[in-house]
Amino acid sequence: METVSQEGLVRSIRRWDLIALAINAIIGAGIFGLPSEVFSRIGSYSIIAFLVCAVVISLIVLCFAEVGSRFTETGGPYLYARKTFGPTLGFEVGWLVWLARLTAFAANCNLLVNYLGYFWTGATAGGGRTIVIVLVIVSLTTINIIGVKQAAIASNIFTIGKLVPLLIFIAAGLFFLQPGGYSFAEHPTYTPFSQ
Repeated sequence: METVSQEGLVRSIRRWDLIALAINAIIGAGIFGLPSEVFSRIGSYSIIAFLVCAVVISLIVLCFAEVGSRFTETGGPYLYARKTFGPTLGFEVGWLVWLARLTAFAANCNLLVNYLGYFWTGATAGGGRTIVIVLVIVSLTTINIIGVKQAAIASNIFTIGKLVPLLIFIAAGLFFLQPGGYSFAEHPTYTPFSQ
C-alpha cells in the first residue's frame, strides 16, 4: 500500500525492495569480470586482496550506517557533509557524489556493451555501441518516469539477474576447485598488487 510522507513523496518501496536495491548497488556488474582480472595480475594473492578490500569497505559501510542513523532527512553524503562542515563543503561533496554516480553509470553501460559483445560483436563498436547505450538509458529513464514501484520491480529483477548466475557460478565452481593450484610462494610486486 502506498503512503504519502509529509513532504508529498510517495512511499511505495517495501522493505524487500530496499534490501534488493542495496544488494544491487553493492554487487556491481564488475563482479563477473573483476576476479579474473585481479587473478591475472597477482595470482593467488587475489584472495588476500579481496579480503583486505572487504575489511576496508566494511569499515566505510559501518561509518555510513552510524552517520545515517543520526539523520531523518534525505541527502546521504551531501547532507552529512553540509551539517558537519557547512554549506560549501556540502556543495562540493554533493557534486562529487553526482559525478561519481554519473561516471559509475557510464562505466556500467560500457561494461554491459562489452559483455553483450561476447554474443553480438556489432555491439562493441560504432553505431551498435551507441544504439545499445542509448537504449539502456532510455529504458531506465522510462521505468523511472512511470513510477517508483515499477523502478523497484526493475531493481528486483536486476538483483535476481545478478545473484542467480553468481550463485550458480559459485556452486559449479566448487566442483572444479583445486587447492593445490593456489601457490603463495611467488610474491607479487607492488605495482600489480596496487592496481
